[in-house]
Amino acid sequence: MREDEYTIVEDVVAPGEPGDNHHLVDYQTQELVSRLWSKYLVVAREGLGPSAAQPALRRVSYTLDNESFAGQKLQRGMKAVSRTRRTCTFSGGLWHIDDGRMVHASELVTVWVDPKKGAVEVPEDFWAAVEKLEGHAIPVTERAG
Repeated sequence: MREDEYTIVEDVVAPGEPGDNHHLVDYQTQELVSRLWSKYLVVAREGLGPSAAQPALRRVSYTLDNESFAGQKLQRGMKAVSRTRRTCTFSGGLWHIDDGRMVHASELVTVWVDPKKGAVEVPEDFWAAVEKLEGHAIPVTERAG
């Protein structure tokens, strides 16, 4: 239902036993989305050389739109949506597989951190890999104010 809205999409099952009737709470839905963010980074970095700088979450914001319950079949998706010199922003989602109702929509702002230097620019080789994965260029935008 939403497969065309995201670059990487996976089927998942909500944690817990089917029929135990507890709804998923925010940290459970965020974990499902965050694990796909991690996978996206691994896929994009595949084949790239080693780097002292590593990606780290700077900010995550999300909305919870619909209930989901233990054992339900869901889908999750992730895509890169924008970048500045030092950050890139991903959009993540978690929805009901049967009707596409969004459970959790998330924005994940990512920075690169070098242990010796602190925050550094997004590595160009990584960004080239992201644009290849996304299938289009995502130009650098300047931060407001």
